[in-house]
Amino acid sequence: MRYVTPFGVEHMVASTIPRPQSSRKEQLGHLLLNRWPEEWANRYASRGYLAYDATIRRLISSPEPFRWNELGPLVQDNPNARRVLAEATEFNLKEGFALSLRTLDKQTVLFSAGGRHTEMSSDTQGMLTLVATYAIGRAISLKQENVPDAPIILSAREREALQWAAEGKNDWEIGEVMSISEHGADKHMRSVRAKLGAINRTQAVAEAIRRGLIA
Repeated sequence: MRYVTPFGVEHMVASTIPRPQSSRKEQLGHLLLNRWPEEWANRYASRGYLAYDATIRRLISSPEPFRWNELGPLVQDNPNARRVLAEATEFNLKEGFALSLRTLDKQTVLFSAGGRHTEMSSDTQGMLTLVATYAIGRAISLKQENVPDAPIILSAREREALQWAAEGKNDWEIGEVMSISEHGADKHMRSVRAKLGAINRTQAVAEAIRRGLIA
């Protein structure tokens, strides 16, 4: 949380997808991260709001990150969906950001973060995506049995390319600072993703940080 509170984020939650009519206990079993207001979480589960939550509908239909204030078209003709959003504001969940991620075992994880007033520039959304990816990966790891991570060996050039990727540089920019072609930078990053079992660059960076491969 300390990485995102400067941007107004007060609460966050991440979960795999429960059945729409699942019980509170079942819903809790799907949670990976839970920094949601407890009273709101209890009301949400007990009143079956999962079935009406426009955030979940949007995330299931598209993995693209979005701000909560973009949900208008999904709730305008649905009073139950409007009620969910309106009641959330009672718990300071007024502005926020949501995205979905696919895990290595093909599960979809939904992530949402918000507060009373959030600063959601494209840079902030990028940081939240990275934080979400890292935090979800860590949560999944903690849920699994204590099996040590298999050692990952990156070449010096792969590590350097990954470090620049963590700074937000694209393949062309990485190639420039490393004095290699854009294709060469892409080749390094593809190799890194394969070694780390990552499906995209953000996940590769997050996993490398978790393993201590880059700072």
